[in-house]
Amino acid sequence: MSWFDIAKLQKAQQDHLALAQGLGTSLLAGAEKLGQLQLKALTEFSTAQFDYAGKLLAVRDARGLAELNHSVFSPSALLERQLDFNRELFALLADAQQQLGNYGEQQWAAGSKQVDEWVEQFAAHAPAGSESAVSALKQVVSQANEAREGAQKAAKDAAEIADKVIKQAAEQSEKAARQVAEATEKGISAVTAAAAKSSNSRGAAAKAN
Repeated sequence: MSWFDIAKLQKAQQDHLALAQGLGTSLLAGAEKLGQLQLKALTEFSTAQFDYAGKLLAVRDARGLAELNHSVFSPSALLERQLDFNRELFALLADAQQQLGNYGEQQWAAGSKQVDEWVEQFAAHAPAGSESAVSALKQVVSQANEAREGAQKAAKDAAEIADKVIKQAAEQSEKAARQVAEATEKGISAVTAAAAKSSNSRGAAAKAN
């Protein structure tokens, strides 16, 4: 009698194929979302450029130009657009990483199950007097599974810690970037106001003369 169950082997192969197909489909969907995200960013950039060009044609003086540039190229607005893009990109990458991790876990679980079944088959058909060898084999397999589970848990814990650190660093970076953008914007506003005041003074002097 054969130790191997052909039907189980075929089912295991089909399960592996289904897992791989599911992962491939998910990764392709993620790549499509990434392409859509990039296309969205390019479309918004192009639309903003044409909108700016149209408004630029309607500018009549230096003050109007300064105000237009400030509204279109505001540091805060530019920063928010970039941060939004970064958040969506990070979410896509995190999702892809999670899918890969899940695939690895499922593959390991399926492989472990097959090994356990093979060991049971071996034990059932082992000749008399080989009990110690069978027991040693089972112990080796059990230890390997425990080591894998421990490594898997450690990897998950490390990934969670790294994720928290990255998120905290990102939040701090965003906060610092916003502070810089706000300070820059205030400086630009002050320069624009000074330029407008100077322009008004020259205009009033020209009229007086």
